Amino acid sequence: MTLMLIGVMALIGLGMPIAFAVLIPCALYFVAAGLPEALFAQRIASGTASFPMLAIPFFVLAGEIMQRGGIARRLIDVARVSVGHMRGGLAQVGVLGGALISAVSGSATADTAILAKTVSREMVREGYPRGFAASVAAVAGVLGPLIPPSIMMILYGLMAEVSIGRLFMAGVLPGLVVAVALMIANLLVMKQHAIEIPLQPKATAGDLLQAVKRGFWALMFPVFVWVGLRGGLFTPTELGAFVALYCLIVSVFVYKELKLEDLPAIFQESALLTAIIMFILASSTGLNYAIAWERLPQAIANWFLMASDNKFVILMIINVVLLLLGLALEGPPLLIILTPILVPLMTGLGVDLVHFGVILVFNLTLGALTPPVATLIFVASTIVGCTSSEFMRYFWLIFGMLLVALLIITYVPAISLFLPNLIYG
Repeated sequence: MTLMLIGVMALIGLGMPIAFAVLIPCALYFVAAGLPEALFAQRIASGTASFPMLAIPFFVLAGEIMQRGGIARRLIDVARVSVGHMRGGLAQVGVLGGALISAVSGSATADTAILAKTVSREMVREGYPRGFAASVAAVAGVLGPLIPPSIMMILYGLMAEVSIGRLFMAGVLPGLVVAVALMIANLLVMKQHAIEIPLQPKATAGDLLQAVKRGFWALMFPVFVWVGLRGGLFTPTELGAFVALYCLIVSVFVYKELKLEDLPAIFQESALLTAIIMFILASSTGLNYAIAWERLPQAIANWFLMASDNKFVILMIINVVLLLLGLALEGPPLLIILTPILVPLMTGLGVDLVHFGVILVFNLTLGALTPPVATLIFVASTIVGCTSSEFMRYFWLIFGMLLVALLIITYVPAISLFLPNLIYG
């Protein structure tokens, strides 16, 4: 088992596609353990035989349509007239815009790319340092996996057998906590580095009304999500289909920025990304079976309990370990590897699995901000055109505020559980 897990992480670290990096060591383990080959094939085949997984291709499709159909730009326009007059106006626009886009996209990388192409480039034109502009886009991207809909929440829900609807609602208030932390961080960075940008005039009520009118159908999306889940109109899977159809109708027939001839390329890109995700999920079921067969969760639980029987101490240890693992591996593979190991431990400690899902997803998303993986840093820096040293000059203070937000989310479970308990009881 130890060799298998080391093999998985080593292959991922060497750059092998995640699905193959998981599949090959698992296959070798089944052979070495003398388990039937048919059992391995059966576990792989059953890995995607789940109705809730139908939500994944729909949310992927919705994200692709949103990027090309004018929805994201209108949401950013609303953010601009709402907070653009504040100190650090465009930086705060980036945070609020990231929160609004996250309510449609659910992908950290996609959110960062959109913000870097729009808000960050405008920040540079208005005189903000390039490193700060890129930092704003990168850190705002972490809101994507928190605020529903979220593909990582779906993955965790499927693997931990937790209600995806409850997970979606659990991410809303933590997402707002993170957004507030980022806005405070922006102000601190501007003060620390003496960044002086002339304040923009406050938008008039007419400007705000006009922006809301232009972005009305984009803004209605989170409302439909809330009403649909609260009223029981949609399951999370059906919500995925609704989201994709809604984005398509709004982009093609309302905003008219998406042409019918653009759809084949969008469908192709969505199908490729969905296939990658499904392949990873299928291969991970073999890993999950091997972990359960070796009773690894029980061994891990015993190790933690020997260190301490205080769940708050164990949560702190887990957060530190996750942050360290995030230095070397991306969030999705870590989620796949660690969920079946940590969920039994959390159950034994009495930690709500919905609350733990929020902690796990947010912590692993922070790994996309820490070198050498640092996917979000690479995306934002490349688009904005700044060096890593320029980026890091403004980044660490903001990252420190994200760690404060992580502690708040970890030790105040009511933030995560209030909405799920209110809606689902």
